[in-house]
Amino acid sequence: MHEVVIAGGGPTGLMLAAELALAGVDTVIVERRTDGALDGSRAGGLLSRTLEVLDMRGVAERFVREGTTHPVQGFATMMLPIADFPTRHNHILGLWQGHIERILGQWVRELGVPVLAGREVRGFAQDHDGVDVALSDGTALRAAYLVGCDGGRSTVRRAAGIAFEGVDATTSWLIAEARIDEPPLGVRWDEAGMHAIGPADGGANRIVLTERGLPSGTPDIGVLREALAGVYGSDLGVREATWISRFTDMTRQAAEYRRGRVLLAGDAAHVHPPHGGQGLNTGVQDAVNLCAAPRPRRCSTPTTRNGTRWAPACCTTRWRRSR
Repeated sequence: MHEVVIAGGGPTGLMLAAELALAGVDTVIVERRTDGALDGSRAGGLLSRTLEVLDMRGVAERFVREGTTHPVQGFATMMLPIADFPTRHNHILGLWQGHIERILGQWVRELGVPVLAGREVRGFAQDHDGVDVALSDGTALRAAYLVGCDGGRSTVRRAAGIAFEGVDATTSWLIAEARIDEPPLGVRWDEAGMHAIGPADGGANRIVLTERGLPSGTPDIGVLREALAGVYGSDLGVREATWISRFTDMTRQAAEYRRGRVLLAGDAAHVHPPHGGQGLNTGVQDAVNLCAAPRPRRCSTPTTRNGTRWAPACCTTRWRRSR
């Protein structure tokens, strides 16, 4: 029996696993992906507060070494200077989500947290003493607590019967990664809204286009070409699209973040427009907050800061008290 089963091995689940491991809590991650690969680069960086949290755990430099710092913060399409903010991390860090997850995953492995890859949580049954968690391969796990970090379409949240209340979409954006030989980099506005083309990993371009109306269905290269032509006057010779998707401004929040021995964090608990990578950053901070206020204490883990590891208080102790 484990103390905690985490459904989902994205940034929220990985950060929560690390926090629990530092507190000496027996934890296991259940992750549907077999290799950690993502469709597209997803979120594009870490914000100042997230970097501060990672710094308290002694791992911020792992991310900073691989990213690019920018002493500004975007707000309502404006770029605000933050170089004079009173923090060690008075910048945002440009780093694609795939790299963020890779670095978090390496840290979690160093802490000895097992990851059950290629499996998903399909359901659960809880009683006074714990939770029986059913997995997609027909096996089951027994734990004291189950935490749903399994995204906006969370199986855990739905199985718990927790309402996901909020506001339906009013605007849709097309997002893609593809190659354009001479891309018109930057932002463009028209009556539909904002459009942008920027660099992505591997020499590709990241394309974000505001759509007219609320289209349904799965977009393909034809839809992308048509949308580009509508904004730029031609399809810009776009080709080799490795990722095409849509997102909207739908905003929802779970009516409860906990029901019995089942808890929610990250996108499983709240979704909103993903501009600026707010979802990833909020999820990482959710994980830390879920594990109670941090306190400095000596810890046996090898990574320390000034001789002292900033380890979280044992969150399961707090959960038990509020059971």
